[in-house]
Amino acid sequence: MIKILSILPLMGLIVLLNGCKSEDITPKFQNNSRVIIDKVKSIDFAQRNVNNEGSITITGKSDKIFQTAKIKFHSSFSGVSTDWLTLAIDPKTNEFKGKYSLKAGGYYPQIQLFNDNKLYTDTLLSWNVKVGEVLAVIGHSLVEGQKPYTIENFDPTWCDIIVWQYDGAINNYWGRLAEKLKVKLNVPIRIYNTGIGGSSSEQWGLSAYGLPFQHPFFDWKLRYPYSLFESRLLNEISKTGLRGILVAHGENDGLLSENNIVESTKMYIQKTRDLLDAPQLTFSIAKSNTGGTSEPIMKVKSAQKRIVAEIKNTTLGADLETLIGEKYRWDGIHFNSFGLEQAAIRWDESLPISYFSQTIPYTPK
Repeated sequence: MIKILSILPLMGLIVLLNGCKSEDITPKFQNNSRVIIDKVKSIDFAQRNVNNEGSITITGKSDKIFQTAKIKFHSSFSGVSTDWLTLAIDPKTNEFKGKYSLKAGGYYPQIQLFNDNKLYTDTLLSWNVKVGEVLAVIGHSLVEGQKPYTIENFDPTWCDIIVWQYDGAINNYWGRLAEKLKVKLNVPIRIYNTGIGGSSSEQWGLSAYGLPFQHPFFDWKLRYPYSLFESRLLNEISKTGLRGILVAHGENDGLLSENNIVESTKMYIQKTRDLLDAPQLTFSIAKSNTGGTSEPIMKVKSAQKRIVAEIKNTTLGADLETLIGEKYRWDGIHFNSFGLEQAAIRWDESLPISYFSQTIPYTPK
């Protein structure tokens, strides 16, 4: 749980909410009570639906007794500010909760608590909530990223990059893609960088269903690597919603047969759609390999073409196979800094505005 200070300097508000300069959102009354937001139970990012709206949930409590509570969402990036809305309360625990439908955009919530019909606490939260586009990633180390190659040139206020919680996890180039999509769509962007180094299409497909395979560090009995992705899918993405999944396999698929690549991809796609009960969830399949015309590479290229042709609700993703050589890849496989920027550009090109208007997003039931 995160404690939010009730008092923010006026100049801080102006900087914090540069998209709301014309609106006076200075708290009208302040005291030493605290509003404590439960970030675990709150939903601060929502995939927008076909009506350009998404559901945000705010859950928290006060360290003082109050009788009624209300909330207002101040638009700071795109979006539409709301009027004052009611928060449900539990007077026994001093807890409050509310679920609200907001237009796509970024907001800062303001919470007011009342005691005996008098304003008791007026708190502008220092963290934002967002309704926009959510994407997730499936792939190997090329999409997971490797230090020191990463791009931090993006707006972290409205571009959320969620990485694995372990030492070594990095943003890679997804922040740059998020920035490009934010500008193009004029909505906040969240990308789950859920690529896992050392993995192949076969290992993702077999582990999705707990089937055995040999690997030096993935334990098939624990359903690695897919179970790691599945955990994030069920615990986080199922609550935020999801526009689609970006797939970049290929560099580790050279020893697989063409049919194996296609069938393995079908397996993890089907498992993901089943888990979310989202049969129309879109997967974008990158043209990803180390280039050339050798027999292993040609199998990979052919398999990736077949995946888009044979599996419903798949689209052609980024053309990464032409980003080859030392100009783009520092070791012949992984992107250097220039390659990262070009990969972000290629993914952005593969996700035109029509992609977001024609695909059907998964939104929580």
